[in-house]
Amino acid sequence: RNPQAAVIMNLPSLDKYESQVASGGALIVNASLVNREVRRTDLDVVMIPAQEIAESIGNRRLLNIVMLGALLQRKPILSLEDIIQALDTHLPERHRRMLPANLQALRAGAAFARGENVLESRA
Repeated sequence: RNPQAAVIMNLPSLDKYESQVASGGALIVNASLVNREVRRTDLDVVMIPAQEIAESIGNRRLLNIVMLGALLQRKPILSLEDIIQALDTHLPERHRRMLPANLQALRAGAAFARGENVLESRA
């Protein structure tokens, strides 16, 4: 009922789930598709331009991995290295060519959540 974190991909999700996150929890919000600020002040909020970051890496579909990197930076449920190892171990052979981009997206999301301007450094 009251998760410690939520990954918010769009405005309807923010409207629906913002009130449900436990006080002190984290909201990772895709600022590319959300046009309002988070109203609650008791949450750790990351407004991340996930789509723009994914596009700067070269594939818009990586935005979910960008969001995951930001989440894990703020709520280290698993380390980035654990995720990287899991991707390396379990990614089917036909998708292995995407591994470097996925790792780049994961690290970019984490870097943004640390306060680094990853878009400026890619320009």
